[in-house]
Amino acid sequence: MTLKNTLTLILCLCCCLNLHAQAQRKTDVVTLYNGDRITGEVKSLNAGILRFSTDAMGTLRVEWQEIAKLESIYHYDIRLSDGTRYFGSFEHDAGPGQLTVKDIYGEHAVDWLQVVEIRPIEEKLLDRIDIYLSAGYSFDKASSVTQTTFNTLVSYENENSQNELTARSTLTDTDDDTTSSARVNLGRSVWTDRSQLFTASYGKNETNDEVGVDHRFALGAGLGRYLIDNHKTRLNGAAGLQIITENLEGDGEQQNVELFLSTRFRTWRFNTPELEVDTTLNLYPSITESGRLRSSADLRIRWEIIEDLFLDFTGFGSFDNQSESDDDFDYGLTTGLGWEY
Repeated sequence: MTLKNTLTLILCLCCCLNLHAQAQRKTDVVTLYNGDRITGEVKSLNAGILRFSTDAMGTLRVEWQEIAKLESIYHYDIRLSDGTRYFGSFEHDAGPGQLTVKDIYGEHAVDWLQVVEIRPIEEKLLDRIDIYLSAGYSFDKASSVTQTTFNTLVSYENENSQNELTARSTLTDTDDDTTSSARVNLGRSVWTDRSQLFTASYGKNETNDEVGVDHRFALGAGLGRYLIDNHKTRLNGAAGLQIITENLEGDGEQQNVELFLSTRFRTWRFNTPELEVDTTLNLYPSITESGRLRSSADLRIRWEIIEDLFLDFTGFGSFDNQSESDDDFDYGLTTGLGWEY
């Protein structure tokens, strides 16, 4: 599936979601430390932000550390920073900064900042899908260079897995030549206890004219672990094996086996203006080609302008010490606007 078709499918999905959205009873109550009480519906807690739907003000994004108390008669999937999961309801007798969770095993007192994720158990599958789209365009008259970029992120997470689709496309047009690079990643992480090891599997497809890659398809699997996982920061690493099938400029199609070493760091700042930093670094030492080393890196900085609309800074780098082209390193930095559903 091409990137254009992928974006079209995502936009159609967004329209369907909006058309089929239905009002629900809003009986949950959030009490802030300043004494304000808001009645609505808990949608989710993730990355330190509670999404809270109200009739009068729409969906609010409330910083978790600003909430003194949360009341609800419904049941939730609650995850703590140490990986512990509870499936239960909130008791109303908890004091400020505390959460009492009641499940079939009894009541559990939880410190407020230990909670890193909350999801309503009754939530439908489509409600767990997060979509982020961004696009950028630049033109330099002096050099007659035009660059157009598209970025897509679609993620789905349930009680024991995280699934993520990312896509990036960059088209550079000059008086002398037109070059492009594109990459589509589909990854899945599965865990029994998030504080322990998880299994990671993924597929990737990329093209890059700058480093002579007509196409490169990879399938890999390995093990990973969350090293930091709290309401403000996440850091995880993974290692395993992958098989790549690539068609390099002037060298035909070939297959190789590589190690992969990957780390991803994400952090959030909730004070206005809200800021999110997401960076990934991958190393691919070859097993079948002696001395070959590839690497890739991605950086995204999102700065919210208004609700769900972001100023988007993205960067990428790609390195291959045995590249068939004159350049073994390619990189790009772009700015654009992003939208989150």
